[in-house]
Amino acid sequence: MRCLWTALVVGVVLPQALTPAAHAQTNTSNTETPDTTRIQEVIVTGSRIKRESGFDYPVPVAVLSGDDIRESGYTAIGDALANLPQSLATTGIQNTSGSLFNAGQSRANLRGLGTQRTLVLVDGRRHVTGDFQTSAVDLNVIPSSMVERIEAISGGASAVYGSEAIAGVVNIILRKNLDGLLLDVEGGQTQKNDGGEWSASAGYGFKFASDRAHFLIGAEFGKTDPIMRVDRDWAFPGVRRNTSLSPQPIVPASRSNTMPTATFQLISNTANPSLSRSASVALDHSSVFANSALCQTATVNSLCQDPGLFYNTTYDALQGGVKRVTARSYLGFDLTDNVTLYTDVSYAHIEGDGIFQPAFSNAAGGGTLPAVLHGDNAYLNGPTPLAAELRGFWQAAGLPFTQAQTANVGKFWQEFGDRDTLTVRENYRAVGGVQGKFDWLGRKADYEVYGQYGELDGYSLGYNVPNIQRTLQETDAVMLNGQIVCRNATARAAGCQPWDLINGPTPAAVSWANANARANGMANQTIAAATISTSVFDLPAGPLGVAAGVEYRNETSDQIQDPLSASGALFYNAIGRTQGKYHVTEGYAEIAIPLLKDLPFAKQLSFEAAGRLGSYSTVGHTNQWRLAMEWAPVSDLRFRASEAAAVRAPNIAELYGPQGQNFTNTANDPCDSAQVAGIPAGDTARRATRVANCAALIPGYNPATFVSNFGTGRSSLQLLQGGNPQLNSEVARTYTAGFVVQPHWLKGLEFSTDYWQINVDGAISTIPVNTLLQNLCYDVAQTPSSNKFCGLIHRDATGAVTFVELTNQNVQGLQTSGIDTSLSYHFDARSFGLYQFRVDGTKIIRWDLQGVPGGSTTHYAGVLTGVNSATPRYKINTGLAWDLKKFGVKWEAHWYSSMAVSETLAPSSLTPFYTGSYWEHDLHATYRATDSLSFRAGAINVTNAHPPIIPEVGAATGTTTSVYDNRGRWFFLGGNYKLQ
Repeated sequence: MRCLWTALVVGVVLPQALTPAAHAQTNTSNTETPDTTRIQEVIVTGSRIKRESGFDYPVPVAVLSGDDIRESGYTAIGDALANLPQSLATTGIQNTSGSLFNAGQSRANLRGLGTQRTLVLVDGRRHVTGDFQTSAVDLNVIPSSMVERIEAISGGASAVYGSEAIAGVVNIILRKNLDGLLLDVEGGQTQKNDGGEWSASAGYGFKFASDRAHFLIGAEFGKTDPIMRVDRDWAFPGVRRNTSLSPQPIVPASRSNTMPTATFQLISNTANPSLSRSASVALDHSSVFANSALCQTATVNSLCQDPGLFYNTTYDALQGGVKRVTARSYLGFDLTDNVTLYTDVSYAHIEGDGIFQPAFSNAAGGGTLPAVLHGDNAYLNGPTPLAAELRGFWQAAGLPFTQAQTANVGKFWQEFGDRDTLTVRENYRAVGGVQGKFDWLGRKADYEVYGQYGELDGYSLGYNVPNIQRTLQETDAVMLNGQIVCRNATARAAGCQPWDLINGPTPAAVSWANANARANGMANQTIAAATISTSVFDLPAGPLGVAAGVEYRNETSDQIQDPLSASGALFYNAIGRTQGKYHVTEGYAEIAIPLLKDLPFAKQLSFEAAGRLGSYSTVGHTNQWRLAMEWAPVSDLRFRASEAAAVRAPNIAELYGPQGQNFTNTANDPCDSAQVAGIPAGDTARRATRVANCAALIPGYNPATFVSNFGTGRSSLQLLQGGNPQLNSEVARTYTAGFVVQPHWLKGLEFSTDYWQINVDGAISTIPVNTLLQNLCYDVAQTPSSNKFCGLIHRDATGAVTFVELTNQNVQGLQTSGIDTSLSYHFDARSFGLYQFRVDGTKIIRWDLQGVPGGSTTHYAGVLTGVNSATPRYKINTGLAWDLKKFGVKWEAHWYSSMAVSETLAPSSLTPFYTGSYWEHDLHATYRATDSLSFRAGAINVTNAHPPIIPEVGAATGTTTSVYDNRGRWFFLGGNYKLQ
């Protein structure tokens, strides 16, 4: 490919060297689009070369202005970004309420490749992470009132900006000048009178020191209230699939298999087969599930509608709550006409509400809190009517009242309360530098040198988290010396209070087993950078521009749980401690070469190249590059193309996440005689390969007699899971090619189409254990000593597997491609106002995931893929705006094409199998009362559209994806005041 680029450049440059210089001519093909247009092509992000007005950049850029965001009714910039066609399902307020550490976050996710592969910049500079586990930036820390515009490039910018820009770059440009006072306030809520959202901001700026200095300061306050699923008719109580039929239809209003109060699973009595049964018994409504054949299992059939069951969706949130305070100050001082000193300091305080169900136990047994009722339980043998009722069922099942006889307990432990989580994050950022110009060989050179420090501090506090062991000790209550006490003497000495599973606990029992969980974290980022750009000399077609720079960056992160949580003693994720750091030094260079200009069939022809070399303390050396070309045969038509190589260095959590032991009973040893015998008789090559590899690793191996130490009915296999300091960078190749039409005979019309493709190799993930054992090691025609995957399987001298490493590995392959299309037209009808129309859309041709090298590929284009992900084939935005003097109205529509609910199942297996297409309509109006005062109002989701009511869409909650709107019809009202 690079040879093709070289041949193309040489073939054009050599003839042009003999052509007389053309006269300079202003490029008039780039028709200026008014600020009120939602998305437009601009020439800013993606290059550090200073360009003349009208010089087109060969990569499409999507733009949102600060006014666009405010007039849309969104108070957070992440919500506005999510509507861009290039953005797919991402992390936002709708789907972080169930997150332990990230509640209230908002992130950018271009092309659906993950927030860790989208680089977020502020004024062209990196920003410290909003998460201790990744490098993703929380967009909520950016005050929307300070935003001048946001620019987004999909792919092709890593050579300029570095790691994490595989999917693209989101560059947030903030205000640098403000003369006077700026006030803005907005509030809104849904038609259900919930989901309230408001924001208020104030900014003030002034000049001093004979107008050589400018100071700006501002703050913003915002609050969003949660929305519960029980408050939406379409979402509550939820739906399931009827798994007993084919195709599987939807069962409405399906109840949970667990209750707020205890359900007891009476296990079969093998001593008296005639009495043998396995039935759930609920006492709170005197309901016997065993009376229905649909309710005889611990998991409960989806058609079981016994009134003793309830809808656990009562606890679910469709939107979490968040509070945010942001502040920023900027000072610029012109030392001379060519030298400016500046500082930019910001602070953000974010509080996110994580909304969780109470802890639960499964009547099927097992799980995190496997509670049981012993036959000699004091409350089972007590005097209450409920105890007598349960004893009757117990006796009918032929169960003895002994300690050895148990019944599994299924319940929501609502006595503890909801396991809600408060996540508090504070974000600090300070930038200081000097920028200016100087003469260099008779030309102006622009430069900037800056230093930057960013820090994230925070904690996550989980409430009402049961202490597992204490809960089990309390529920094991017996009669001792005429008193009901905890059976365990050590627990009694520690203050254990007996818990009545049948009639309900005392407050003292709840208090003794209740706990709070806490995780603290800190991350910081230090950057020192210098850049310079200039034009080296003039070519016949214009000045040859160059830019170069160096950057040093140091990243550290540390997250630690309280000792009790880290030990796994609580009904809470035991994360442990993630601590690490790395640093990188990089240098880059960029060149823009104008080749032809104002010639027949070459109104403009230019070539660009950029390269970046890096040295990481973790992954070593990296290199990234970009090649781009633009050709305008006539002023109305412009072609553009680019190719780029990018990397993503592993983040601290991927490298240094705590490693720990785990165990599995699902793994099988491919070398076991039974597994070898199971290879089809005709597959002789596979059998020979496996036997040879097993023989190379197991002394004296005999495929007919070797019996492994793990497998079905044997001991579990030990696993080592967690981070991996030996990870390498992910490597990507991106391509774009398209054209722009701007006819001179119809001013205001612009049409563009661009093809894009992103291929990622060595994406970081984990490997399923059986895939590692079989597909990547023993069935591979490669000697085990040279196969890195075989090195993850550890055997002792006898051939027994001691443990398997399932840490993070560079194993996945990602491929996605599509077409972006944009059509816009605006015209001024004079006394009838200004009219604007725009359509922007993306078609996803491919979104493929290969889980492991040589493994099968899953095709996700057009598929609803599960939590935090959805990949519609088409995503289209349409807008129509009208402005007349002081009044403006804008209508917008967002359309997503129908998606399949599964990539692996056949359409005939489920009904419905497709989500159906989705429309959302928004209506905004503005009124400019004076030059200083304006008002805005509108409705988002005017038609009150809701997510498809299909179980695969989060059991009809919509919480699994940010593609659909969960709020319903939402109204807002705001005002803006400027005093200069």
